[in-house]
Amino acid sequence: MSQPPPPPSQPPRGDSPDPEKPEEGPGLEKKEPTGADAPQTPPPTGDQGGTPQQPAQPPPSGGFGAPPQPPAGGYGYPQQPPPGGYGTPPPPAGGYGYPQQPPQGGGYGYGYGQQPAQPYGQGPGMYPTAPQGGPYGPGGPGAGPGGSGGGNGKVIAIVAAAVATVLAVVTVGFFLVNNDKGTEAKDDGKTGTKGIGGKPASTEGKELFKIPSPKLTDEESVSVTGAWATDKIFAKSTINGIIGMDAARGKQAWKIDLDGQVCAASRHSTDDGKTAVVTAETKSSRAECNQIAVIDLNKGKKLWQEKMPNSERATTLGMNMTISQNVVAAKWIGGSVAYEMSGGTPLWKSEGTGSGCQDEGFAGGEELMAVVQCGSYSEPKLKVQKLNPKTGEANWEFDVPKGVQSARIISSDPVVIGVSAGTSSTTDVMTVGDDEKLKSKISLGDRKYDPGCSTGVESCASAVVDDDYVYLPSARHQGDDYSSTNEIIAFDLETGKPKWKSDAGERRTITPVRMQGDKLIAYKKPTYGAGGQVVAVDPGKQGEQELYMRHPDDSSETENNFAGITLREPPLYENGRLFLHQTLISERSTGTYGKYLGIGFGAE
Repeated sequence: MSQPPPPPSQPPRGDSPDPEKPEEGPGLEKKEPTGADAPQTPPPTGDQGGTPQQPAQPPPSGGFGAPPQPPAGGYGYPQQPPPGGYGTPPPPAGGYGYPQQPPQGGGYGYGYGQQPAQPYGQGPGMYPTAPQGGPYGPGGPGAGPGGSGGGNGKVIAIVAAAVATVLAVVTVGFFLVNNDKGTEAKDDGKTGTKGIGGKPASTEGKELFKIPSPKLTDEESVSVTGAWATDKIFAKSTINGIIGMDAARGKQAWKIDLDGQVCAASRHSTDDGKTAVVTAETKSSRAECNQIAVIDLNKGKKLWQEKMPNSERATTLGMNMTISQNVVAAKWIGGSVAYEMSGGTPLWKSEGTGSGCQDEGFAGGEELMAVVQCGSYSEPKLKVQKLNPKTGEANWEFDVPKGVQSARIISSDPVVIGVSAGTSSTTDVMTVGDDEKLKSKISLGDRKYDPGCSTGVESCASAVVDDDYVYLPSARHQGDDYSSTNEIIAFDLETGKPKWKSDAGERRTITPVRMQGDKLIAYKKPTYGAGGQVVAVDPGKQGEQELYMRHPDDSSETENNFAGITLREPPLYENGRLFLHQTLISERSTGTYGKYLGIGFGAE
């Protein structure tokens, strides 16, 4: 087995701008916020909850592809990029609401701004060359040589009935996907945790439970990736196990002991409440991550467990897994494998023989997708594919424009991807048609809009997609009373143009969570002294909000420790309940920060 290259010393960990430096500029003309929000003290500095994030590396001065600094101005919709190729850096952004075209000598209005007459940067058809930096894309350092990328990897399709082995041409590098039409992903929107959803019985929510974090003995920190919600259960990974909470009763319903730590976890579950994890072989911190298991979340049972083939020296580095069409697939440095959710022999597997292309990770939900990197790290060539889950063969392919260094899949139906060009941050969101051609591009400006992407394969935690729009939160900026606020912007999938915005309200920030029917469920983070809120945003009424649930004020301190300034692990909303969770336990946590693995809110 060929060995992967050494990882970069500082991989990028996220797109968010400095959370304590809101943009200057006049406040938005806002709607009245939903619910009563008394004036509050701004949150303390820094991210809270989840794995600590490394700051994104700034683009080099004068480098192409790096979004230019916007002029000072109001917070309107972003200006659209000029027609042309993808080497054109975004034009100067006008702010956070409608695009701005300031009149001569006057203030900033809210009408759509005009397009710049000439494109910037390089010619059409390509993105500019990336600056020097970490060579790995959003799939992390795990996209090493070997695997089944580029069609030259050796993939074995196993027909269970005949126990026959068939070689399949596969290029894989999968990213987890959130969507709604498949039977596996349990929600009725393109992103977010899928399921029944539902409107709470009352707008006055209460704290249902808190899951205490276990004490650490031999290590300073432990990853506890994995959280799921059904209509009855909230399940959370813990040290060497998974805990299931009865959401209605607020009591622990079950606990599954595992052989070792959870190394990777699918964010998807089937309609009947089954999901999958990869665990370490033993409880040793040096154990290989080579065990794949399927879990019944409602019953609290491990249904089956197998050692993954060709998984020698497999670690969390570059590992991910997903579920699509009753198939569970896992990828690690040097190999990949897929099984029926019911178990049995592998449907297909990669022996990691190496080729000119590299796997980036799995993507699940309705479709099984792939992102494949070919070429060199300094000049990568990326492809996005749809695969047959039963064979691993590609049946749809999109060539990502030249100059893009990394891609994350946001949705598989419609296909929506986030890309990075000229910087480690996500610079653009693309929609791709069934004809395998680019349909539209949304330029994010100088990080004015935050899809919440980090280095993980399905890391765009703040982007939600339906059949008409991609919903993105704007970056935090100064509000009317010098506090921070933001909006959700709805971008048209066909044109990439912004259509409407939905405000967080003063002293609040808002993030999309998932679709529920034709409504967008969104989470308003708590302030200090006031609990968070769940609202339903109506796209048919230009972003009008309905308050679904107001969390209790006396839980705001604990809730803030999960929500913090940014959310890198998306909230789970299921059956009228909202769940927040951590992905890291650290002995350095102080006060209530890090004290709990998860917290649930509802109106039981």
